[in-house]
Amino acid sequence: MRLIVIHHPYDRPRFEQDFVERLSERPEITVAAADLAALAEGRLAGDGAFAGFDAVAVFVAFNRLRSAPALDWQGFSGRRVLIDHDAIQNYSDIAGDTYAGAWPPAFRRHKFDLLVTSGRAVRDRLEAEGIRAAWLPKGFEHTRFSDTPGPRAGLTSYGSAYACRKVSERALREAGIAVERIDTVLYPQLPAELSRYLACLAVSSDLETPHAARGELAQIAARRIAMRPGLEPMAKVFEAAGAGCCPVADAMADLAALGFRDGKNAVLFRSHDELVEKMGWWMQRPDALRALGSAAARHVRDGHSWAHRAAALPALVAG
Repeated sequence: MRLIVIHHPYDRPRFEQDFVERLSERPEITVAAADLAALAEGRLAGDGAFAGFDAVAVFVAFNRLRSAPALDWQGFSGRRVLIDHDAIQNYSDIAGDTYAGAWPPAFRRHKFDLLVTSGRAVRDRLEAEGIRAAWLPKGFEHTRFSDTPGPRAGLTSYGSAYACRKVSERALREAGIAVERIDTVLYPQLPAELSRYLACLAVSSDLETPHAARGELAQIAARRIAMRPGLEPMAKVFEAAGAGCCPVADAMADLAALGFRDGKNAVLFRSHDELVEKMGWWMQRPDALRALGSAAARHVRDGHSWAHRAAALPALVAG
C-alpha cells in the first residue's frame, strides 16, 4: 500500500511532529504539510497530487476541518482517512463541550472512509454511530525520552490544566502530598524536566459534575468530588513512562489493554479518595516508586513508541 499523510504545518515543537517524522521513515508512506489557506477553501493539494497512492490520510487540527467546506478529492478513488487525536471530545467534556458531537457530521461531510482515533473506547463509540474507525494509540518519542540515572524525588504534573487535573492535584495537596506543576517548558526540554521526578500525574478522568456547574467544586473537598475513569490516555502517559516516571492515572480501560498494571508499571485509581490513599503510600516508598518508573520505561520502549505507531498505521488503513 502507498499512503500519503497530509499533516498540520506545526509552528512550534509538538509531539505530533515526532509522529510525522517516524511516518516519513516508512518506505510506503509519504508525508506532506497541509496548505491551511487551501484547506480553508476545501482543497488538499493540486491536480494529480494523489496519483499513485492507494490512500490519503489527513492529520490536521480538527477545527480547521470543521470550518472548511467539503473537501475536493479530485476524483481520488482510494481510501480517504482522517487521523485525529482529539475525537475524545466528541464524547467527553474533559476540554470543554465545544466539540461535543462534532466529529461524525464532519467525517461524513468530507466523505472520509475511515477515522483513525487514539482511543479504543472512542473507536467503539464512533463505530456505534456508523463511523468506520480504527484504534492507533498515542505514544512517545524514544529518542527524546529515556530512563536516565540520577537523583529523583517527588510527584509532578504537566499539560493542559483541565478541570479533572486541577481537582486531582488539589486532592493531593489538601492531603499534604506535594505536586509540582511543570507549566511553561517547551516540548524539547520536557524529558530533562521529567527526569527529576519519581512519578507524574497523567489524568484524563471525567468529572461527574456537569460542565456548567463546575464552578461550585471549589467549595468541596477535592477527594470527595465524584469522577470516573476517562475514555483514553493522553501522550503524557507514554512520555512520563519513557522518562522513567511512574505514570499516575485514572484506571482507563485503554490502559489495561495497553499493558499498564497498577503497582507494576503504573499507579491507577478510580476515585480521588483512592488517588490520595495510594499516593500517600507510594510517596513513603521512593525506592519502590522508582522501580515502577523503570518498569514503565521498559514497557513503553518495547511497544509504545511513535516508531511502533508509524509501523502499525499502514495495516490499519489497508484493513
